Amino acid sequence: MEPVPGPSFYPSFLLQFAFGFFPQMYQRKWGRIFTALGVFTFLRLPFLSGLPMVGSYQLVGLFLGSILGIWTREVILVLMGRNETALPKQSEQILTDWMIRNPTGKSALPLWYSTYFGFVLFLCILTLLCLFQYQGLGLATGLGIQEYLYFPSLSSREAMGLSSKILVPMSFVVLYLFSEERSMPTPSKDSLSEQIRFGIFLGLGINLLVMSIQSVASLEFFSEGTLESVKAGRTTGLLQDSGSASWILPVLSSLWITKLITNWRKSKERFSLILAILSFLFVTWLGLKQGKAFWVIWTITSAIGIIHLTTDLWIISITKKRITRVVLYLLIPILGFLVLYGLSFLKKDWDLVALSKRFMEAFPVWRREPLLALERMDHTRTELLTICIEGIKNNLWLGNGIGSFPLALLDPFRTGTKTSIGMIDFPPNFYLWLVHDLGFVGSFVFLFFIGVFLWERGLGKQTLLLIIPFFFGVQIQNSDGAFLCFYLILLGEKGSGYSPSFDKLRKTIWFSPLLLILSVGFPLNYALFYSGRYWDLGIGSEYRKTQLKEYQTAATIPPRAPNYEYEFHGKVWEWKLSEFGSARSGRIFLETTDKSPVVEVLFLNSDRTTIKQELFTETKWGYVWSGECPKGASYLRLKSRSKLEFRLPKSQFDGNNRIQF
Repeated sequence: MEPVPGPSFYPSFLLQFAFGFFPQMYQRKWGRIFTALGVFTFLRLPFLSGLPMVGSYQLVGLFLGSILGIWTREVILVLMGRNETALPKQSEQILTDWMIRNPTGKSALPLWYSTYFGFVLFLCILTLLCLFQYQGLGLATGLGIQEYLYFPSLSSREAMGLSSKILVPMSFVVLYLFSEERSMPTPSKDSLSEQIRFGIFLGLGINLLVMSIQSVASLEFFSEGTLESVKAGRTTGLLQDSGSASWILPVLSSLWITKLITNWRKSKERFSLILAILSFLFVTWLGLKQGKAFWVIWTITSAIGIIHLTTDLWIISITKKRITRVVLYLLIPILGFLVLYGLSFLKKDWDLVALSKRFMEAFPVWRREPLLALERMDHTRTELLTICIEGIKNNLWLGNGIGSFPLALLDPFRTGTKTSIGMIDFPPNFYLWLVHDLGFVGSFVFLFFIGVFLWERGLGKQTLLLIIPFFFGVQIQNSDGAFLCFYLILLGEKGSGYSPSFDKLRKTIWFSPLLLILSVGFPLNYALFYSGRYWDLGIGSEYRKTQLKEYQTAATIPPRAPNYEYEFHGKVWEWKLSEFGSARSGRIFLETTDKSPVVEVLFLNSDRTTIKQELFTETKWGYVWSGECPKGASYLRLKSRSKLEFRLPKSQFDGNNRIQF
């Protein structure tokens, strides 16, 4: 959706693609490891080109390579007869070894009975709804991407791009996990989860190394694309920014330390215990240059982990153990308050100290004025919260569209609270984003699929992740966060992945068809009701006229100083014709250096039926046409056989954006 220079985009894209594709072709295990490793190390690779705009594509190349690698490998294995016994002939030794490394992975369930099927369908429907909402219905230009000024200073391509920033990470991560599970050699998810987790821990180790260099040497070390984070004095590693690092670092570190403690308790090896303690101290030190989300998550997870470990080691009775844990859980908020109170007296320039001081300022007014207390804690998030609630009230049931919140911040016609920050952000937490964008109906559909996933895998404890990590920002807005969130929720940290009750119902005649009907019916019904708002938007030059109070110019880039020219990209454009007779005859000059075999102008009546058609004449600096509009013409449509990039002066259009000669 966003134009990017090819010389900057393709090297990064091809490197990511190769990093995902070739390991998948070699073996499932290494494909999963390399993909998980790439998620946490390649995210800001495009920024090394020096063009920040390239970073919006994030990990498209990596996921495309991995997904196509899986599909290609499985298709080739089927064509080669992987279900047959492969004889180790000397002339075919390489192929035989390859088939042995990748045993049969065909799922016993039909594709549409997979729990992923409905989720993927829902994401596809959300994408189509975005396309209709921001690009029009496509009747004027066919199936191509239409380009309009969605706002006076924002094109429809850019508006769609804002939604793509959250649609792309979600869609590719879910499709990747779907592809991995379909190629599993057995119904068990153990190997899949373990192999992905191994790659994640490798990525964590590399990020810890980069963060330590940033903390000791320079914050600018591998920090391209995180300028705001550097200005705030925060380390980011190779993650998206300090917002991502502040929650991904404590979550992954907690998983790593938990694994070390588990190994120590099983094997009694002191090395694992010592490494766990050193890892805890090291991550705590790195946290000095992280945001407040790090300290909230790290403190809570560390306290719960210490309570569970100590009670398991020192208390044998299950009843006493549970009572002790409940009492200690109640003491955590009190201890946290005392720690914040003590830190508020320090004179250090740490985010944790700043958080402590803001908390002590907000605490006295928390009961009387909770909104004021929240504003004292975090003014920016209070503004985002207020704007989000206003948007929810406007479209309570169906929402404003996936990824619409950043667009709302840019909307010059929106009434209500205005943000005082220049940064375009998402709502303060996941649930507010979900209700704002999808409404209560769409949120129910989204959480329905999450619930089915958890039930199918028997991961009841994973529901805690919907309460704790997801409460700090919209983690799935970036590819690294989306990958970690869906991995933890859909696969489970331990990879158990089996529910006897779900499996028992699946074997009945009625359960799978019923689940399929719900998985298809819920998204389709949501799309049916949501699409009702599109019918009054209009097509072509009348797209969103009632909202903008003017006709569309179908421009890609609005006029800017010093030339004040509209810039147009594409093959087909439509404009409303001026109603004044003096402005309906004259000359149209398309300033461009591009070449096209045919450029023609069509005059349409009010029913958009062609009543006259003529060709442009090619000149040294572009294409020109001169003449007079035929009687009864209401619209002018321009068509080029090849893609053109041309400019028209602002004076070519009147005050209502109707074209004049």
